[in-house]
Amino acid sequence: MKGRAILLWICILFQNYRKCQSDKESELLKKLLDPDRYEKRLRPHSGGDALVVNSTMYVVSLGPVSEVDMTFRVGLYFRQYWKDDRLQFTLRNSTMAKVKNLESEKLVLSQDLLSSLWLPDSFFQTETESYVHEVTKRNVFFRLHGNGDILMSMRVTVTSRCPMDLAYFPMDVQACELRIASWGYTSDDITYQWLYDPATFPIVLAQDITLSNFRVINFTCRSWDRELTTGNWSTLGAKFVFGRNTLYFIIQMYIPSTLIVMVSWVSFWVGRSSVPARAALGITTVLTLLTLISSTNANMPKISYMKAIDVYFASCFLFVFASLIEFAAVCYLDKPQSAPKIRKSSMKNRQDYEMSRPPAPSSWHPSSNSAMGPGGQMQAAPSSRSRALDGSYSDFPGRGSTPYTKLKQALSNRLFNQSEKKRFNVGAIDRFSRYFFPITFFTMMVIYWSVYLHKSYESKAKMNVQDQ
Repeated sequence: MKGRAILLWICILFQNYRKCQSDKESELLKKLLDPDRYEKRLRPHSGGDALVVNSTMYVVSLGPVSEVDMTFRVGLYFRQYWKDDRLQFTLRNSTMAKVKNLESEKLVLSQDLLSSLWLPDSFFQTETESYVHEVTKRNVFFRLHGNGDILMSMRVTVTSRCPMDLAYFPMDVQACELRIASWGYTSDDITYQWLYDPATFPIVLAQDITLSNFRVINFTCRSWDRELTTGNWSTLGAKFVFGRNTLYFIIQMYIPSTLIVMVSWVSFWVGRSSVPARAALGITTVLTLLTLISSTNANMPKISYMKAIDVYFASCFLFVFASLIEFAAVCYLDKPQSAPKIRKSSMKNRQDYEMSRPPAPSSWHPSSNSAMGPGGQMQAAPSSRSRALDGSYSDFPGRGSTPYTKLKQALSNRLFNQSEKKRFNVGAIDRFSRYFFPITFFTMMVIYWSVYLHKSYESKAKMNVQDQ
């Protein structure tokens, strides 16, 4: 019983102490925020030197980085430090002049009191959209130290502009900068600085940050005075350098386009007589590559210059289209001489032969091949010449004698041999293409990757030098 009484007495004393402490803090806040001694519409040191506002960032999320909108999103804890001598206090039973370590005393204020205090009007210059998180309450806290030092931290998500150069896409490196400045105070009133701590950098990234198509290569910070027509404005900059992950684009774009080009080479091994097969193969590869190019550019901004992926796609399309043109050339050169031309040449040679042949002896006699016509006139009997299929006549009976048949066959063979000599050996075109197209294409690939990888490395090195 005695122990319980002692415990109850201790609890009562503790509760009374807490109540007294709470009442003391309430009275202190009323005194600090008394409108007669604290004017929230004026900045600290108003009329004197510029107020120094130190800042830090703790980045909790990055991305997505959008090439279409040329923006990037960052979620962070934005912390600002400044000093307001008007808010110095002590909770001890002594005057502030006697208290040496006022910094150890602090008050954590509710966000409801922020409307009664002067706060920096900081804003993100490059933002297109931003908001302060409000679940479960507005994510802002305010810490006041006894010597007047103030810490305000808020959790914000900012979507910021990020101008991009996509000439080396998808081997590009992008630098996106987040800028912070005062909305209404020039550098004569407020000076922004990054708070450099010996142990930590002003910008800290959470270890679990991951991006789908990018990786964070580097991040830096800077501060400078930005000159505008309205004056000089103190500005903070946080730059994030992103390197694109190319594996996705190699799997989804480079490999398929390369395989489409290689499939178009199959037509070089297909026989020249298989016209439908070669035509279908050539047209299919062209249309498939066009579909791949269209689907890729549908998710890209409408820019007026060629990207690295466009150069590769254009080269692939050139090879696929050249394969189709090669097939058309082979079909045209392999086409035999048309029938009207052969018939015309045969008739011309036969007429030349008829004109150069010596005349044949008469094949009729008045006693046997003539008849008495009306009025006692002699008429020739029908000739024994036979009519050929082409309309010419032969002086030989029946289907023609053996010497004429042999001569006709010799003339036809001579004409065919002359036509064959004039025709080009189209099989050599296919045999040449089987080696020329692969060698040229893979040489182009070596040059392409060497040039653009070197340029990407130079761009990355240039950004690192600028950040230093």
